[in-house]
Amino acid sequence: MLGGILALGPAREAAAQLLPEQPISLAGGHFVLGAEVAATLAPDDPGFFNYTSYEYSAIRNLRLGVSVEVRANDHVQVLGEVRLDQGHVLEAYGLFLRIRPWPGRRFDLQAGRIPPTFGSMTRTAYGSGNLLVGQPLAYQYLLSIRSDALPANADDLVRMRGRGWLSNFPIGNTEPGPGLPMVNTSRWDTGIQAHGVNGVFEWTGAISVGSLSDPRLRDNNGGRQLAGRVVTRPTPALAFGVSAARGSWLDRSFDARTAERPNQTAVGGDAEFSAGRVLVRGEAIRSSWAMPAIAAPMIEGPLVATSFLLEGRYKVAPGAYLAARADRLDFSTLSTTRGPQTWDSNVWRIEAGGGYSIMRNIQIKGAWQRNHRDGGRVRGDTMMTAQVLYWF
Repeated sequence: MLGGILALGPAREAAAQLLPEQPISLAGGHFVLGAEVAATLAPDDPGFFNYTSYEYSAIRNLRLGVSVEVRANDHVQVLGEVRLDQGHVLEAYGLFLRIRPWPGRRFDLQAGRIPPTFGSMTRTAYGSGNLLVGQPLAYQYLLSIRSDALPANADDLVRMRGRGWLSNFPIGNTEPGPGLPMVNTSRWDTGIQAHGVNGVFEWTGAISVGSLSDPRLRDNNGGRQLAGRVVTRPTPALAFGVSAARGSWLDRSFDARTAERPNQTAVGGDAEFSAGRVLVRGEAIRSSWAMPAIAAPMIEGPLVATSFLLEGRYKVAPGAYLAARADRLDFSTLSTTRGPQTWDSNVWRIEAGGGYSIMRNIQIKGAWQRNHRDGGRVRGDTMMTAQVLYWF
């Protein structure tokens, strides 16, 4: 392995001559261009544990992202990012206006397709911010529920346990399709956001379209999501965060079946310790989805999912590190004709690996991933994954 790393020396020198290392700044800093390319390789995932809402695997993907910042002055900027996934999913991931009323203060307002507010890993679940190759379950794994299709009763819902990659229900859109994740990082929110820093506290609040599981560019139900997050950093080594969100998640076509608009409600807490070579962080999230009760056996009360995550990194040498993550999703129980069952299959994931920086902005990663759930057609799989990243 040492010989392989040493052999990267000439490649590093050649890359340094050909590839930019910093964002490209033009017009005196009024126009700034950046990019990220990520090639992720893995064998077939027969259990669809790494499937995303855009119907591709997060560990078998080629992503190209281009970001632009246009600075009118110290008060006003326009920021945007376009991403191309799998060679065919092209989307304006973010596009928003940022206003800083007082440049001397750490406060800004943003409007448009804005960065996510909820959670500690919405911006680090993929790419250079991710310690490993796979994404945390809460931010990627597809549940069986959908915003455009409803189960008639509890039996219909549990029949789709472990089938979030392609679920179908008898009410609404009856065509099979992907379900929703607990927290969707495939799309940013659309709305307005305020962000500020006061001493050791950093806070963010937003009003947006859609819900945590289903951020929308165009409104589909007339509701709005309220989201907030507060982080405190009592010391340089410690950070603690809390998040909350509540928003309408079902399509308006189901309004006649509900007395009031069904909401997704989520709360989360996270902590991080970073000192020297060591980084450790953890997060817990509880989310509930209100579901119409249509026929017996009734779906009584909201559907609840809870996620737990713990991950860490240790720098073994300059540019090289080892990392590991353990996370799981647990689901509440329903009464069905076959007795009590969780409404989706409980699932856990263990991932371990490492990374090496060929240059400051060129990184390679490798990881071993194990998935398991207590239902579905395929209940577990194990695979090796690899990723190459370049950004400026």
